[in-house]
Amino acid sequence: MKREELAKRIHWPIIIWTARLVNVTAMMPQLLQIIKTHNVAGLSLGMFVIYLVVQIAFSLEGYFTKNRMLMVCLGLSAFISASIITLVCYYR
Repeated sequence: MKREELAKRIHWPIIIWTARLVNVTAMMPQLLQIIKTHNVAGLSLGMFVIYLVVQIAFSLEGYFTKNRMLMVCLGLSAFISASIITLVCYYR
């Protein structure tokens, strides 16, 4: 079985869209917790900065390769990471 046939059989576009949407929403609980409690103790600012850089890089990859899904999903993830970084800096 060729890889294209396997992708079609397992409905790869649905799987990858789901994974990318999970990526977008993965840090939402952290963001909401910070907004609710204003407590940022124990959060690693460095980790969120690294995530942000990676997310921006892959969003730009999506832009340059005309992959809208990659650009939008990673761009939204970068926005959430940037929001968390801003709140961590503000509340510290």
